[in-house]
Amino acid sequence: MRIAPYIRAGLVLFAGAAQQAAAQAAAPEVTRTTLSGIYTTKQATRGKNIYAGMCRSCHTPSSHTGKTFELFWSGKSMSDLYGFVTERMPKNDPGGMAPQDYADVVAYLLSMNVMPAGKTELPPDSAALAPIRIVLKKKAASRPAVTHK
Repeated sequence: MRIAPYIRAGLVLFAGAAQQAAAQAAAPEVTRTTLSGIYTTKQATRGKNIYAGMCRSCHTPSSHTGKTFELFWSGKSMSDLYGFVTERMPKNDPGGMAPQDYADVVAYLLSMNVMPAGKTELPPDSAALAPIRIVLKKKAASRPAVTHK
């Protein structure tokens, strides 16, 4: 009966591999990030104009950039950001803008956070945005000042 332990070990390995494959199939594959150029400059310009008319009265750019943006959105999905904006903004009429307008505003938010523009517009579609991860540019490490004697 020496074969039984080998069969048991093989079944355990097979079950583990099957479980891992099922988990990978259930999770959306992340192939792109916000550093991949996921919006166009033209789209960000449209978003800037919408932001000026619909958002600036309540929000300053600092509320959507730098550490504040990083704290809330770094590592999350673009669908999280798009969903937040579409469901909660503008405050006086949440969800009241056209889906493309929301995508344009989100593109502007990315441009304000120095994310690179690309050749394809950010789609107004949460499912299409789900695999895109929000990743911020790494800041260069500060070097100590060099003193000359």
